[in-house]
Amino acid sequence: MSNDMPSTKTVLLLIFLLFPNATTAQVNSCVSCVGNGRKCIGDQAIQAINDEDCAICLKSSSKWTWPCSVEGLCWCWDTSKPKVKQALSSGFEVADKKPCDLFTEKAFRALAPNAIFPYTYEGLCESIEYFNERYDEKLFMMGTIQQQRGELAAFLGHTTHESAQYTAAREALPCARTTERGSGVYCKPCDEANFDWANRYCEVSKVANGQFYEDYCDKIVTPPHGCVCGPTTEVDQEDLKGLMNPNFAYFGRGAIQLSWNANYLKASQVLTESSDTLCSQPDLVATDPKYAWGTALWFWLFQKPEGQETTCHVEALNGRFGGTLNIINGALECPPIEGSYHQEAIVTRLRYYCIASTIMEVNRVLSFEGCVGLADAFEDCVMVR
Repeated sequence: MSNDMPSTKTVLLLIFLLFPNATTAQVNSCVSCVGNGRKCIGDQAIQAINDEDCAICLKSSSKWTWPCSVEGLCWCWDTSKPKVKQALSSGFEVADKKPCDLFTEKAFRALAPNAIFPYTYEGLCESIEYFNERYDEKLFMMGTIQQQRGELAAFLGHTTHESAQYTAAREALPCARTTERGSGVYCKPCDEANFDWANRYCEVSKVANGQFYEDYCDKIVTPPHGCVCGPTTEVDQEDLKGLMNPNFAYFGRGAIQLSWNANYLKASQVLTESSDTLCSQPDLVATDPKYAWGTALWFWLFQKPEGQETTCHVEALNGRFGGTLNIINGALECPPIEGSYHQEAIVTRLRYYCIASTIMEVNRVLSFEGCVGLADAFEDCVMVR
């Protein structure tokens, strides 16, 4: 047996023979990114970089040299497709059935009979279609029909929980109620000690008397990694005392409660091809179906836990509801602290997931693997059902 390693050309030929469609898909690497309308370009969401800097990455010998040494910084763009970086592959085949043929408007009404704007059925279907037209990896459209139904049930279970069955577009503590003055909408941010949960009302504003609001603001993270943020003070107007402009804050909004300045920038780049859209108008996520649903779908398809190559999309397709929860809220719910709000919240989340699973007619719920304590919480859910 020869100890010689096969040449790069031989490896590429084998790849082409085994995976004939591989050259038509966009890949997140620049090795052999030549011909067929492909171009090696930089991802400014990772670092400040010009496309020209990536030319060196066409050479396999450059993998230890910047920018090639930074994973994903340079990637191969198929110029016949939108200039978007592809999502992590699940490895499953694209299905024939469209997601909204499986999840009908009747099913949506059964799941969330009191859903309010911007949570429209049409907006959800249009947002799913937007992603599926642009990416090789399809949302709720990979694998078998049962895998499709299972992924939809997981997504719907999480989002009905996060949005109170699609009745809350903004996180409660920062903006449970809005005040409209002229053409503007304003919020009264609150801390938990001063919040009346029964009436969803804030007794004492966090921005009153010279105080400021800066939750979900990582000031160290700046463009191209995150929106510029800082302390938000009350509106300088007598009849708006104690209120803040919500477009200066990056609290939870939308179907999966998008939060933090870094996530708003990343979602904005995918949904609008501009970081400025949601950085300058984060409240669009609470007022426009495209962003209320789109940010949740972005998170589901793209967000990876630190140090891991997986997403909610991949976890659901591989049968792990626990893995999806770990990505969404693992720090607080996997496991929750004994006696905390999240210990009760996780039971509610599971109840919504069970309802969604019934509506989606899944054969069985996904496993709880990937989230410590989730199986115990499910037992509590069954007991109080």
